[in-house]
Amino acid sequence: MSMTTTEVSRQLRLYLEASPQALSAQDVYGLVDDFVSDCNASEEPDVSVYNLENELQVIRDTLDLKECAQTEALLSVLRHLEPVLSSTSLISTWFDLVLRPALREPRLSHKAIAQAKDLVIVALEKPDIKHPEIQGDFRRRILDLYLLDAFNEASAEDVLEWVDLPKEQRDQRNIWKENLEDILVVFGIDQPEAFLMQVFHCFASPSSRLQLIGLLNRYTTEPLFEHHACVLAAHPLMSSILTSLLVDNSTTACTISLTTLTKLLPIFAVKDYPTLKRMLPQLFVILARILCWRERGAPVHSPVAQNITSDEERSATEGEHLVQATEGSRVPDTNPDLQWERLELSFDSAAALGPSPQQYFTFLYYLFPCNLIAFLRDPVGYLAERNVERPYAVDWEDVLDHEQVKAKSELLLRQHVTHPQIIWHDTETEISNPEFFAQYDTARIVAESLLLELRNSHLAWKGSIASEVTAPTDTKDNAVAPPPLLVDTSDTGLGSMDSTPPMQTIEIRSKPRVSLQEMVNTSIALKSHLDVDIVDSTPIWPYELFPSETTPQSPGKPEPGGSVAQAIAALQREVLLLRNELNFESWLARENVRQIGRLFEQRIMNCNAEEERQNLHNKLRENKVLIGDLQRKLKDHTEQTEMTKKKYADWNAELSRKLQDLREQKRNWVSETAALRLAEKELRAQFVAQGNLLAEAERRESQLKTSIKETEHKVARLNDYEQRIEQHTAMQKLWDADVQKYKEQTEVMKVMLSKYKKMELRLEAYERTHSEMEEQARGSRRQVQTMEAKLKLIPSRTSPKTPRTSAGTEFSRLREANTKLHGENVELKDEIEELKAMVEMLRAQVRGHSGLLSEPSRSPVMGSAVLRA
Repeated sequence: MSMTTTEVSRQLRLYLEASPQALSAQDVYGLVDDFVSDCNASEEPDVSVYNLENELQVIRDTLDLKECAQTEALLSVLRHLEPVLSSTSLISTWFDLVLRPALREPRLSHKAIAQAKDLVIVALEKPDIKHPEIQGDFRRRILDLYLLDAFNEASAEDVLEWVDLPKEQRDQRNIWKENLEDILVVFGIDQPEAFLMQVFHCFASPSSRLQLIGLLNRYTTEPLFEHHACVLAAHPLMSSILTSLLVDNSTTACTISLTTLTKLLPIFAVKDYPTLKRMLPQLFVILARILCWRERGAPVHSPVAQNITSDEERSATEGEHLVQATEGSRVPDTNPDLQWERLELSFDSAAALGPSPQQYFTFLYYLFPCNLIAFLRDPVGYLAERNVERPYAVDWEDVLDHEQVKAKSELLLRQHVTHPQIIWHDTETEISNPEFFAQYDTARIVAESLLLELRNSHLAWKGSIASEVTAPTDTKDNAVAPPPLLVDTSDTGLGSMDSTPPMQTIEIRSKPRVSLQEMVNTSIALKSHLDVDIVDSTPIWPYELFPSETTPQSPGKPEPGGSVAQAIAALQREVLLLRNELNFESWLARENVRQIGRLFEQRIMNCNAEEERQNLHNKLRENKVLIGDLQRKLKDHTEQTEMTKKKYADWNAELSRKLQDLREQKRNWVSETAALRLAEKELRAQFVAQGNLLAEAERRESQLKTSIKETEHKVARLNDYEQRIEQHTAMQKLWDADVQKYKEQTEVMKVMLSKYKKMELRLEAYERTHSEMEEQARGSRRQVQTMEAKLKLIPSRTSPKTPRTSAGTEFSRLREANTKLHGENVELKDEIEELKAMVEMLRAQVRGHSGLLSEPSRSPVMGSAVLRA
């Protein structure tokens, strides 16, 4: 690792010193990235990083940071080393050496400045377990630099000093303040709790309050602030902002704070509605204070005052005017328990317009119309009913001028349309209802709030009548020259100075011409961070607005409150207010663009929904026609099914009758089988007796043995017959069970067809049984013939006629039985043929309705019986 550190430091020295032997920028950055990867994989990376930092400090001492290229290269190297640099190292080592000078340098590229700001943000946010107090002090230091070291537009001394500075130093101050503001805003977005706590600690100081209000105004304008709005709503800083609006006398601070609070109202309504409802009385008190604001007017220059020549008298007169201007906007003393240090006048201008309550009233009127009207109707009673804590040392009756609130609020209400919620709710239901604005977004609240104003309410129907309204246009021939434009240089925005004449009027004979395209091009060029050539780079102050003193001053005693200082203060205040107004208009424009995008998306969705609805309507009509056809077909199929059911019932009755006949025949067969068994037993007894007789004959011994063997084979066959008969009996039982199931499932056509198939299989089994019985009969005849032949060969004895007679009787009886069985077999064959014909006819009928019926399933019992047969 030491070799790697040495090699990296050597290559960095060559690269930063722009040596011809240095590697390219991409190779150097790749080498630094490899070093960072090795440090992350190492168990002890602190030593390598510490050594490389020391080498970089030595290299930095040899560099000329006035060269922007070297500064940019060093910033790029530090940015690549950022993963292994601790926040303590960035704060203690690199901030004062590199980052702070870079943030003050206006000649650096935008990329380099962004890298410097990123490194400062990393130092503010990256946790350091070993030295957490250093990071906390650095956060406070950055805010102190913004408040004390950066250019303060609210300070007359800073403004006068800034006027006398050369362009380069002014650019440095501007870029230094912009960079610090960007750093603080990004830090506030990433870690809102820590940022707001630092601002809260500094907010107690009146000297820094106006700057912090401007910083918060910029902070709340950021698009990502909405995600952290809940943090500000619950933070003590929010209470300090409300207290400042209620207590401070600075018109500029209250104007900017009111603009910030106006932006926060729709955001809090969406993100933290309960907190907004809790601070509602304070919001109404702020509105009442703005309505009761007493503007500071210009002092009246009496002839007596103009003739004053002595310095003492002029100073006394100016002091009296300053007291009158201060008392113009002063509110009663604060409550001692509040422990609040009031901010007095921010600028030394004698005249200042009060904050405009127009937008603030519009948002309050949209969010809480019922409570707002109830407050305006009786401000003191509304606050007393809710036990609102007084920030003043006197009661609410002494603070709020009911008549003035009523008069000015009436003017505001006349500028707005009636809110529908006034009809739907009252003061209690408006607060107690669930969070209505949870389903809204900020852009929608802003857009709908602005539509409550009379000047914007016509936008909903303006497009429908735009084609009917045509504005008359004048031609060049009958064009009338515009009247002279009178410019009042003692505008209230600039303030009235004690040392200036009452008013000067400049007559402009031609109509002013302003190129809107040049303004747009200039704005785009400035926002693109490109290098542009500025025409008239040296500011030209309007010294014609600062007339010379009418009375000579005493030598060696410059007047501290001269007209130039007052004019600059008034202009600087106007710049702050215009910037505040620009920020608010930019925020409104951004929210309106978001609302326009949402409405456009909603319009597209509505068009798509309408098209889809029309397609569904057409599809519904087609489906209705299709359903009608299907219903007619279903009716036809239902009628056919009913007819098939009737035929099935008739056929089932016929089959039941035939089944009964077959059962009757089966019973006869069983009885005949029993008789044959009995006869067989008797024959076996006779065969045994005859065997004993034949055993005695020596000549016929071999023949008798053969006969015995043949008889044994036939006996085995008879046993086989008995087993088959038992199987047939079991099959009969199964048949009876199947017939019972067949009766229970007569309404199911699939079961009917399966039973038909079973009938065919059983008939085939019966045929096989009859063939076997015929074979048995033939075997019996052969046995009889064999026995007759044997009996003929046996010699006659004492009573030869008796056995022969019994054998002949038995033979005749067997022959008759055989003849009878043969006849029954013929009859069964005929019935089988008839059944086959009927089955074929049923199959033909079933095939004609194959859409409703299916082929009957084969009986598993009959199948197994046939296989065993």
